[in-house]
Amino acid sequence: MEHWTETIEHDSITDENREAFKTANAKYATEADAIVGGYNAQKLAGKPYKVPESLDKLDDTSKAEFTSQASKLLGIEYAKDLDGLKDLDLKVGQADGAATDETLATAFKQFVVDNKVNKADAQKMLGFYNTAMGQATEAYKEKAETDKLAAMEACNKALIAHPDIGSEEKLNEQTELFKRAIMNNCGLSAEEAKTFADDIANSMFTTTPTTARLLLKAFAPLAAEGSTGDGGGGGGSTGTVKQQTPYEAKKSNWPKSPSMWGKPEDTWDMQSLQTKKALGYKTPA
Repeated sequence: MEHWTETIEHDSITDENREAFKTANAKYATEADAIVGGYNAQKLAGKPYKVPESLDKLDDTSKAEFTSQASKLLGIEYAKDLDGLKDLDLKVGQADGAATDETLATAFKQFVVDNKVNKADAQKMLGFYNTAMGQATEAYKEKAETDKLAAMEACNKALIAHPDIGSEEKLNEQTELFKRAIMNNCGLSAEEAKTFADDIANSMFTTTPTTARLLLKAFAPLAAEGSTGDGGGGGGSTGTVKQQTPYEAKKSNWPKSPSMWGKPEDTWDMQSLQTKKALGYKTPA
């Protein structure tokens, strides 16, 4: 039986190329088969072809394959379980060193799986969330620092305005007596006592005027060295705090650095301005 390629007529088929045409289409029994074969060949080559308007005529396997292939071409990928999300970058958008909440991360992954969220979109969501949370955290820290400074200023003003204190000089003196009382009466090492006293002075002293004033009244009289009269903040007279020698001040402030203490007979006139400032030296009135 004569093959259809022997008799087909077309402007593009000439005596010179008919043999090549016959060879190329020999596997197709009919011209219709050749048309379908060419259509499929175009699809395999990635050339444009018409997508079916409906998948209803396809069986379930074909539908699943079509959907899978189309999703890949569009860059869409769904994870079937949490293992399919192992390659998500959970730290994208986070500051260096930021910790990851594993419980929240697992909950997010489960949400992505349950709601069939495209993995690429999930990664974008993580970047947006981490960046936004980082910015919010930094803003909160800045506000907290601003609020703390405002509270310190308000507390100092309230203490200075109270009759028990009355001046910035008296407040500084009472604070120094408080610190010295801690160092002399609590059984702590010089470094421990100083750390504890500074922590107290930088917390309750800076936030609650009433608490600060009561602590001053309670502890200042216990500073045996450098106080006269009742030594407290309750209306009696308080003498000036005895100025430590450079040796005493260095030993108190830098207990673990004996090489920096100098000699007991050293005077303040021998110290640099930087050292005086670091040790809180006050020029005699």
